[in-house]
Amino acid sequence: MEVVGKSQAKVIVESCLHESANYFADHVKILKCNPYCTNVVYLEKHGLYQWIFQVNDPRENPITAVFFVSQAEERLTDSGTTPPGPLTGEEPNPEGTVTGKCIRWVSAPRVPDVELDGEHTFVGQANTRICLYHLDNGRTEVHFETDITLDFTLSFPLSLMPEGILKFMTETVMSKIMQQATESMLCQVQADICCTAPQLSASGGAC
Repeated sequence: MEVVGKSQAKVIVESCLHESANYFADHVKILKCNPYCTNVVYLEKHGLYQWIFQVNDPRENPITAVFFVSQAEERLTDSGTTPPGPLTGEEPNPEGTVTGKCIRWVSAPRVPDVELDGEHTFVGQANTRICLYHLDNGRTEVHFETDITLDFTLSFPLSLMPEGILKFMTETVMSKIMQQATESMLCQVQADICCTAPQLSASGGAC
């Protein structure tokens, strides 16, 4: 059964664009802020990061989710570029030209040839955008968006339940997990860099 989860967060940090970009580019540090991530390593041979997450299904049976992603960065300097939406009362750039940086975690098109342990281990797809926009007074606006897809086999007796009900239950659980993970990450950001209270949202399903 395939389930989809989405989360979004927006926050303003009291750090300049260059320093903020360096902070969020630290892939391992950011992932270790996620309470469900038990391990994250860089597979140099494949040029990918491997994430291992431990979660529970709706009946509290343990599931191991594995993701393989690459990291890419791009500058945002075009005058026609606009951010996903500023925080209330904030303008990303008073001159109207967005300057910033986008850090992307992109799911690998193929699963690398690595050994995966455990009967209840499933490979998922994860795509994240961390977009940073220059603000005045040495501040940076950060947009954090993540989409996760996981296709896993249901254990008995869950496999006997209607898939529609199970899908709703599982995506509700996944949304809660993603919300908690995003909050945990931003709590670490608040500990490292002074920032505003984040705007958060999480949802399940393809919409």
